[in-house]
Amino acid sequence: MLTALGAAVIAAVASLVGVTLGALLEPLKLNAARRAKLRQDRADRCAGLIEAATRARKHIVDINVIHRRRQLHEEAETDAQREIEFDDAYYTARTEMRAFYGLLVMSGPDELVEQANVLRRKEMELHHTRWELDDDGKFDRRFLPTPVREASAAFDRAIEEFALVARKHTS
Repeated sequence: MLTALGAAVIAAVASLVGVTLGALLEPLKLNAARRAKLRQDRADRCAGLIEAATRARKHIVDINVIHRRRQLHEEAETDAQREIEFDDAYYTARTEMRAFYGLLVMSGPDELVEQANVLRRKEMELHHTRWELDDDGKFDRRFLPTPVREASAAFDRAIEEFALVARKHTS
């Protein structure tokens, strides 16, 4: 009889300890889950910003190529339609960049926001070069005009630097 009573007491104490530990650990688990969700949201926003920036870069270069062809009267009939499509796609990507930037400003951290702001400035610098013409006045699709090439390289570096900071804050 004493053994059955002892087993019941041990089971009750173990149950009480288990419930108490569960109650104490629950806030820790919720906090860990909240931090994991925040990191995942931040990672999604950073990835979205990088993808939108990459698309914006591509479309700016495409717009520049069509503009240079038009200036040298090498315009194909489909260029006007393609330019409209590239322009629309560029402004869509730019809008996505602004949206992701706003979400990053809202959630932080400041280092990531500062790097995203650098990325946006470099995108604007590239945007201002979209009407640049070839240095020698001859169209060659393989080579971008010097200002476009330099702004594009700076934008690429800004994307890479943003990705490095994002990795630090999302992993």
